[in-house]
Amino acid sequence: MSRPASTTRAPSGTTSDSPGLRGRLRAAWEDGIRAVSEEFSLLRSLLPPATPDLSPEAIGSWPDSRGKKGLSPGMCPPCPPPRPFDLVLSLFAYEKGVRDGIRAAKYAGRSNVATTFARQLSEAIRGDWADRFPDGFRPTIVPVPIRPAKYFRRGYNLPALVALPLSRLTGWPCDLLLLRRAAERLPQAGLPLAAREKNVRGAFTARPGARIFPHVVLLDDVYTSGATATAAARTLKKAGAEHIVVVTVARAIL
Repeated sequence: MSRPASTTRAPSGTTSDSPGLRGRLRAAWEDGIRAVSEEFSLLRSLLPPATPDLSPEAIGSWPDSRGKKGLSPGMCPPCPPPRPFDLVLSLFAYEKGVRDGIRAAKYAGRSNVATTFARQLSEAIRGDWADRFPDGFRPTIVPVPIRPAKYFRRGYNLPALVALPLSRLTGWPCDLLLLRRAAERLPQAGLPLAAREKNVRGAFTARPGARIFPHVVLLDDVYTSGATATAAARTLKKAGAEHIVVVTVARAIL
């Protein structure tokens, strides 16, 4: 006579039908949905509200950053010393249409505008900004790198795309890989100004064995608090750079 198969009952509160377990699973699921929703909300806040006009003619009408709020042409706002760079030069005020245009270039795949940005920067370097550089200034153009996760998500780094045609137009050499991100950091765009300096502290390294030229143009898309430029320039100074000019497409007027 066959014996019935034995069964083992799980302790009370541990079965899949346990109300306590179901509650914890539901709470974890809701937390996950909430986190994903917050990520998409942040992404939506960074994207432009509509498809902006990024033709050369439209970009040519963007508001100039120079002369805003009594600032001298092309100079950065007063910064807490010491800053490891010597000067900041920016084309446009980061507001309204400029903000939408750069967000589209960075987050919405409109990277073809990089050549137009490079042409505008080249004209400023040869024109309005010519007397801002020291005699004999022949720098290496170094774009600020983005986090690897951002690169794989976007497929490009906008400052690097601007650096290549800017190098051809100015005749200045360009080193796209001189600076590297040393570690993952939170997006600067989502942080208050007071937290940005700490967020990028130690975020950059120079390529081992790289030759650092005395003069460097550190190229980025937007200058906001100066935290990213400070961290990157500090790394370049430690590696041997002497005179660093930060050049950006736009600058936030704080």
